[in-house]
Amino acid sequence: MLKSRLLFSILLVYVNALYSQNGSNDSLQKIITQNYKLAIQYKNGDGVTIDYNKAYQYFNNAANLGDPQSIYAIAYMRYKGLGCQQDYTLAANLFAKGARMGKDNSLYFYGLCWRNGYGLPKNEDSAQYYLKKSADLGYKQALLELAMKQSENSNDSAAQVLMDQIHNAAIPDKKILNTFNKVTPHIDSRELITGDYEGWLIQYDWSGTHMVITKKLEVSLNSDADNISGQWIEEGADTVKLKARLSGDSLLFDNTKYGRKDHYSPNTYINYAFQDAKLELIQKNDSVFLAGSVEMFSPQRGEPSKPLFVALSRKGLVNMDSVINQLKLSAYPNPSSKTLYAEFTLPKAYNVNVQLYTLSGLMIYNKLSGLLDAGTYSLPIPVENIAAGTYVLKIDCGKISQSIKIVHY
Repeated sequence: MLKSRLLFSILLVYVNALYSQNGSNDSLQKIITQNYKLAIQYKNGDGVTIDYNKAYQYFNNAANLGDPQSIYAIAYMRYKGLGCQQDYTLAANLFAKGARMGKDNSLYFYGLCWRNGYGLPKNEDSAQYYLKKSADLGYKQALLELAMKQSENSNDSAAQVLMDQIHNAAIPDKKILNTFNKVTPHIDSRELITGDYEGWLIQYDWSGTHMVITKKLEVSLNSDADNISGQWIEEGADTVKLKARLSGDSLLFDNTKYGRKDHYSPNTYINYAFQDAKLELIQKNDSVFLAGSVEMFSPQRGEPSKPLFVALSRKGLVNMDSVINQLKLSAYPNPSSKTLYAEFTLPKAYNVNVQLYTLSGLMIYNKLSGLLDAGTYSLPIPVENIAAGTYVLKIDCGKISQSIKIVHY
């Protein structure tokens, strides 16, 4: 009888402990589920504004509680730099953790890290091993990647040579402060913008360091005051109609959308909208360039695109006869915050004096040039330490004098 009571007591303690443990597990799972749902809501913008920072925080909360899907999610966001600092090494470590848990998506991305050398040394054998394990679990993207003969960033070396050529051609030289720099005459943007351009569209990986796609790009532009229309043609095939506007020497795209394929979607067009896209209009020697970064957002994927860089040159030469050969003082950017560029054209050799005055007549900047040959010059003036307000920029050139107002903020 005593023995039976003892066994019953032991069984009762075990049952109570088991019940307590299950109750704790239920509570833990509820916390994980709650954080995961909030993360998905902010990542996808379900009823709220998309907020990748909040999404990452909630995913991280659930991951710290051991949830495999959330571990994958924060690895994915680290991989792309969504709501956090982009970091391939940290992403690869997290994908490895998810892969050890047998998650098909973590296995797939861990294989990509090995194949592309993202956060890990390139190793095709390791890549194939993890991609096959993911594919065996039915992950479709792994099957597509295994069918690819090359990795995403296989054309790095050729693209780097191309990019060096583009930068040397299209990006203007840096100007030293307080020095008169002789430059090509600056033609009004409206006169320059109309025409046909050709060049390259270059797509980087998520870190912005590996070039993964290079495509020939043609752009035709027509100007009606500040409104721009035209066509964007990739590889002579993929075409989209453009709407844009001029802002100073920048081309800003408005309400422009198109579909494009990439390494991970070779057979299906992914829809993108131009977002915060701005190309700088650059005149150098007798050529005109459009160059800069283009940011796109895919409503279909609910994410921004990889970084894109565009470099285009206008077909044909600029008609330099259209430049009026007389003193023309201009200032840019206006308003300015740190550096103001005073630009002017000399019809013949002159000694030039550039001055900056307050509206009350107090001179706060004075620069003498010495004898300058005929041509166009740019004088970078540091203005970050002067008070915000309106000033008068004046140039004296022999008996010629010209003044314009500038705004500093």
